[in-house]
Amino acid sequence: MELLSKPYAIATLLLIAIFLPSLQVTEAQIGVCYGRLGNNLPSQQEVVALYRNNGITRMRLYGPDPGSLQALRNSNIGLILDVPNSDVTSLGSNAAAANTWVQNNVVPYASNVNFRYISVGNEITPNDAVDKY
Repeated sequence: MELLSKPYAIATLLLIAIFLPSLQVTEAQIGVCYGRLGNNLPSQQEVVALYRNNGITRMRLYGPDPGSLQALRNSNIGLILDVPNSDVTSLGSNAAAANTWVQNNVVPYASNVNFRYISVGNEITPNDAVDKY
């Protein structure tokens, strides 16, 4: 069985042909995931300086580390902040807990940290045990 019949395939190609020229090409940006698990790590300020000095404009932080968030102040590095897996169940089932998480981990830094996205969990699969969240 064909996934797309011929009329749908033609319509899809026509839509792509119509809208493709309207897409704007922007300058590529480099982003790096910033993990904090390890020994003998450089300070958060050194990491942010390293990113800035090398033109890295995007960062993913796997959890709300206050030292990292403090170091990112006024850096203009676009940030994806993850909600740790261990918090997903409680935040997903309790709106007050989710609001408190945002109030504690985002609001104090929002005026001078460039939050781009909040990502909920990291590599969670449906078969993960609840206690892994």
